[in-house]
Amino acid sequence: MPTGKCPLCLLEKELIRSHLAPAALYSSCRTPQSQPVIVTPEAVVQSSRQWQDYLLCGECDNSFSRRGERWVLPLLARSDGSFPLYATLTKGQPELVEGGTALYAAAKNPGIDVAKLTHFAMGIFWKASVYSWSRERNAPPIDLGKHGEEVRRFLRAEGCFPERMALIVGVSPPPIMPTFNMPYLDSAEGFHSFLLHVPGINFALHVGNSLPTELKRTCFASHPLHPIIVSGELPRANLEFFKGVAAPAHKAKGLLRYMNQSEEFLNYLKKGK
Repeated sequence: MPTGKCPLCLLEKELIRSHLAPAALYSSCRTPQSQPVIVTPEAVVQSSRQWQDYLLCGECDNSFSRRGERWVLPLLARSDGSFPLYATLTKGQPELVEGGTALYAAAKNPGIDVAKLTHFAMGIFWKASVYSWSRERNAPPIDLGKHGEEVRRFLRAEGCFPERMALIVGVSPPPIMPTFNMPYLDSAEGFHSFLLHVPGINFALHVGNSLPTELKRTCFASHPLHPIIVSGELPRANLEFFKGVAAPAHKAKGLLRYMNQSEEFLNYLKKGK
């Protein structure tokens, strides 16, 4: 194995093949109809090919599993229509309901490990900011700028959650199509917004010196209630996102067929077997 400077602990060590998204995530996104869909700015393909390379030392790589991935992955939405995290979350009463959106307080739910869910999301955002993960690009998918060091220290348990960041967590009611995407930059005025989707959960990381007050109030990591938003609009929004990315990106053979299957899959689960 090669040696080099691990970007998390900053020490010269032997490096192992690290994953941007946990390897087990690919298995959870397989359905009877298709392989996982991988979405990047350059391509949209159905493949089991994983984003991995020699990046972290073994100790740091294992810390992502121990401090977040191992807890989160079994709770994600599944192709059979089940969604363990949603089931656990909705055992309690929502703090607020408005239309088709509900706000739950994870702080009041002993089944939700706030620290592990936060570390899981921030770990993927950080890894996407320090390495390109693709032969088609030279730069990382996202840029956390000067705030990246704060995230690194947070992931190492050497600092608090960054003050100039807000992590918003949104959960989709089942049934949903299990898909995921590489973190990407969304448009925002006055600050940066980075988005990440894993089966059933949308993470939005807002970064900047002048974050709106309403974003800080809904920050899952720093607000005392650790709010989680549940909305039935998220599954449809995720499908529209994948379709939108497919337009400028390279369309792999069978992608449009997959999109049609996604629509059919959702309708199938709603009607019941």
